[in-house]
Amino acid sequence: MAGTARDFWGETFNALQQGMIYVDAVGHILVANSLAAAILGLAGRDLKGRRLTEVFPETRLAEVFTHRRPLQGTCFAAGGKNYRVDYFPDGQEGVLVLFTEEQPDAAYLQAINELYAALLDDFPLYLVVVNRQGVIVSINQMYAELLGQRADVLTGREIGDVLTFSRLPEVLATGRPVVGFEVQYAGKKLLLSEMPVKDAAGNLLGAVGKAMAVEDLAAAGLKDISRRLQVLEGKVLFYQQELASLHGEQDAWQGILGTSPAMVQLKKRAARVARGEANVLITGESGTGKELLAQAIHRASSRRNEPLIKINCAAIPENLLEAELFGYEEGAFTGAARGGKPGKFELADGGTIFLDEIGDLPLSMQPKLLRALQERSFERVGGRKTIKVDVRIIAATNQDLLALEAAGKFRRDLYYRLAVVTLNIPPLRERPEDIEVLTAAIIRRLNNRYGMAVRGLAPGVQELFYRYTWPGNVRELENVLEHAFNFLEPGEDIIRREHLPPAMQQVRDNEAGLELKEAVAEAEKAAIQRALAAAGGNKQEAARLLGIHPSGLYQKLKRYSIN
Repeated sequence: MAGTARDFWGETFNALQQGMIYVDAVGHILVANSLAAAILGLAGRDLKGRRLTEVFPETRLAEVFTHRRPLQGTCFAAGGKNYRVDYFPDGQEGVLVLFTEEQPDAAYLQAINELYAALLDDFPLYLVVVNRQGVIVSINQMYAELLGQRADVLTGREIGDVLTFSRLPEVLATGRPVVGFEVQYAGKKLLLSEMPVKDAAGNLLGAVGKAMAVEDLAAAGLKDISRRLQVLEGKVLFYQQELASLHGEQDAWQGILGTSPAMVQLKKRAARVARGEANVLITGESGTGKELLAQAIHRASSRRNEPLIKINCAAIPENLLEAELFGYEEGAFTGAARGGKPGKFELADGGTIFLDEIGDLPLSMQPKLLRALQERSFERVGGRKTIKVDVRIIAATNQDLLALEAAGKFRRDLYYRLAVVTLNIPPLRERPEDIEVLTAAIIRRLNNRYGMAVRGLAPGVQELFYRYTWPGNVRELENVLEHAFNFLEPGEDIIRREHLPPAMQQVRDNEAGLELKEAVAEAEKAAIQRALAAAGGNKQEAARLLGIHPSGLYQKLKRYSIN
């Protein structure tokens, strides 16, 4: 694609409301239209000559270079909007990247309706979903029959014309739910609950209305249906949270940033593990992103359409933990809710439970968790009925569980149940080549949050970041950069040393024990050796893993005397 033609197509895609970037064979941007720059939080900037990974760290360009075939339908979220990202390699070793904004309201509302229908179809439930204008998007056949109509005839009509007793117009006007009110219609006493549906940014997309007839509930067996409804309604809430966070951006791995050989290998292993059913133990220092990896494994698994339920074992008092995990029956203890409450295992049925800080699980709870894992069943606190569930466990810890076992604080049999597969996330100090990618992604996210246009780091700060040991890992990097954003003066777009937290400003130039050039050389040499090991000695593949041209790799092999 010649230069003039590239510019022409850039303007053409602008007119089509599509962001367009064209990169060369090593990932350098040759052309980027203004819409692409704006989507990436760099409005008004000329992106030519910059690496795509620098301005778009979540890119999947490496896969396209490796397989040399189009990659379509990947997703990206920025500035409260969702974009479809498509990659098209050409015959000149370049790649065209297109960003298309998605308009997901109708699809999202339809997904909400399908979730309710799939989860609650065992119940005598009347269900309707409307968009933000109050127009019916979907209504189930049971509700339609109550109205004496067919569902397809009612779809597209205004809710006030169809359900005169509904308070959905009020829900749309206020953005607040109206729950548990009674109406009489067609000889039935209906209990209605009507709730707004919002996206991750809190924008109103529409609303959902549910109704049940009292006599239908009685006929179905009120006590058992009440327990099942507790569980399934709880699941719906988790589904809605997942939909809001996943809406339009679901490449499962796009949040796991890093191009170092260690991270590339970790993502490959995690992707393979995601396809199976084995329990997973994720280890790593605090701040390395264990929860993000757990989310990615769930979203890439066959359980992706079921909930991922998270629980922090260190954050819940020991006397409440059993009830939190397994639920409780009415009257089980002072203050127990009427009707009881389902626990995390019930809500996760069919999906995944993420047990964070598993090393802090009290010793008294460990046999109960072990039994639930072995038998896939449990009883609620104060209950006698055995409840069977199908869940996958992903646990995470920054502690050495075998050392805790040796100290009598963790059961060995529970360890082996949890650690069928172990994935370790390396600390940031062991993969300094990821700092640039992570920094660029965090700055872009902070630009969106703060409404700023920070371009990057001053050279001295970049050097400091490579030298620093990052004891708090990626979380510390995020905190340092957000601190800097709060101390930038109006109009400043480069982070300098004086913007950093005082403790980092005091880091000496020789703190790492090496001169800067020597430290960078050592890190580069180590990265090359890891890439060669990961690629089985294949230099072309190692160059791809490192994100450099093969000729550049050969020069570095010669410089560092690597055979």
